[in-house]
Amino acid sequence: MKHSFYLATVALEEWQQKFKHQFEKWFPDPKSPHALSLMLFSFVALIFNATIAVDPISIASCLISAFCCICLLIAFAYGVSLIYITQVGHVVALIHLSVVIWLDHGIYSLGNHWMLVFMVSQYYVVSRRSGFIWLAIVLLTFTVQAWVGYFNPPDTPDIQGVDRATMSLASILLPTIGIFMVPQYFQRLFDQALSLNQKRQRELQDKQRELEHTLLMREHFISTVSHELRTPMNAILGLNTLLHERVKNKPQAQKVLTYTRQSADHLMTVINDVLDYSQFQFGQIKARVERFELQTTVNAAFELFKPRIESTRLKYECHFDSDVPHWVDTDRHRLMQVLVNLLGNAIKFTHRGSVTLRVQVVDQGVEFSVQDTGIGIAPEQQDKIFERFSQADANIQSQYGGSGLGLTISLRLVQMMGGHMKLESKEGQGSRFVFWLPLQAQEMPPTADIIHRQHPQSQSQTYSFLVVDDHPVNRLLAKQVLLREWPGSTVDECDNGVKAVDALQAGQRYDMMLIDMVMPVMDGIEATQIVRRSPDVLVNTMPILGLTANVSEQDLARFQQAGLNGLLLKPFDLERMRAEVAGLLTKTQRH
Repeated sequence: MKHSFYLATVALEEWQQKFKHQFEKWFPDPKSPHALSLMLFSFVALIFNATIAVDPISIASCLISAFCCICLLIAFAYGVSLIYITQVGHVVALIHLSVVIWLDHGIYSLGNHWMLVFMVSQYYVVSRRSGFIWLAIVLLTFTVQAWVGYFNPPDTPDIQGVDRATMSLASILLPTIGIFMVPQYFQRLFDQALSLNQKRQRELQDKQRELEHTLLMREHFISTVSHELRTPMNAILGLNTLLHERVKNKPQAQKVLTYTRQSADHLMTVINDVLDYSQFQFGQIKARVERFELQTTVNAAFELFKPRIESTRLKYECHFDSDVPHWVDTDRHRLMQVLVNLLGNAIKFTHRGSVTLRVQVVDQGVEFSVQDTGIGIAPEQQDKIFERFSQADANIQSQYGGSGLGLTISLRLVQMMGGHMKLESKEGQGSRFVFWLPLQAQEMPPTADIIHRQHPQSQSQTYSFLVVDDHPVNRLLAKQVLLREWPGSTVDECDNGVKAVDALQAGQRYDMMLIDMVMPVMDGIEATQIVRRSPDVLVNTMPILGLTANVSEQDLARFQQAGLNGLLLKPFDLERMRAEVAGLLTKTQRH
């Protein structure tokens, strides 16, 4: 018995699902069930009124209106608009009621109750505006009935007894039911819509949490990839520079090292572009303002491509106007990156002629322009040249290579530094990329003059250094630079923060510590914080230079707030590292 009841229940549920699916297929509008219910209710009411009516005209009007209901129902099933069906149905009903009401004492007829159904159904099924329009139509109909009934009362036979009671009951009860059904069904639809919206809101909230988690994981991935890519590049570029200095008398070896440096620089540019673009998506890149020599930075970017130029016949020139500020405040690393991108593009797309870098004062700022005589850019392609992953022509990617991010990143970096960039180009005649930065002349830093006049090879003083890095090659590079600049110095090494802290707590004293940020066991941030909290004055005042391949602004801020005296991003320029170390040592000696 229970098994039979279960099978019957399952069969009923399957039938309901099939019926619901077929119904939604025929009537996709969510208001369709209400409209069908209203039409069926009207049909039943008309048939019932036809059975109790005594006047032949009323009976005929009821039957004709019922037939119209069936026609509208069929039309609705064939896809006619719900609004159109509703409006036509109400017009037919209005005509029918007008006839019945006139035959039943006009304004005194109980059939006027049906007029209320028009307003309510229009208001809920169609729109508020339609509801108010039909309210005006109903009021106008009542007014006309009252006026006609006052001046020309209808001459209709009186109906008494059971017939009158039945008609009165039907005229009051059926409109009342209709008026009650409309808002109730609408409330049901509203509850269903609210439940569906709440379900979708919960799904969106779950999706938002999932996306936020994905974004955090993406940020962590970018930070990890940045560190893993920049760390070996630091060793490659640094050791390349050291080897290049030691083989000055071996042209063949210098040539090989030059090609290696070019490839490493190109790879570093691609790495920077991809990582920077990802960080721009998160809004994590901010200008790291520092004071530096503008001409030295411009020359460094310009000289970077000289080895590549030597194998071509290009005329490669740099013009630096005499009135350009010597010392400026901006993001030196980002300025260098923009210049390298523009010069690299100019050389790549120029087969003969010249590539010229010019720096001049314009509009209370400094204008940098890179002009070439290369392939140029067609006017219709210039608008999309700064779009991500875009190049002027699809064939350029296969012929010249490139990620399509260099100019996009350069434009955003210039804007980040408060400037603007523009392009001037003619196809086949070359291009000119110009960017302007609001740079003003600044005073020379207090220690800059001493550092520049102090040649490293003439330094006879020795120091004790502690290099903390988990990569042995990076420790070797830092050690080589320090011993080359300060011969006879002592350089101790540790591969994590715990060992560095233990050495200091054991009584070891150093003139400076160079420490990486990302390390196992204990990172550079925690180790620096412990050193700064040490009760030993010689320990907590020791200069600490951070060396990291991590480019996350949040991580770098945490590293600096831990108590650093200076910070260099890997891969770092060896001369820049020497200057930073010399400046910190000089500052410590003064104090």
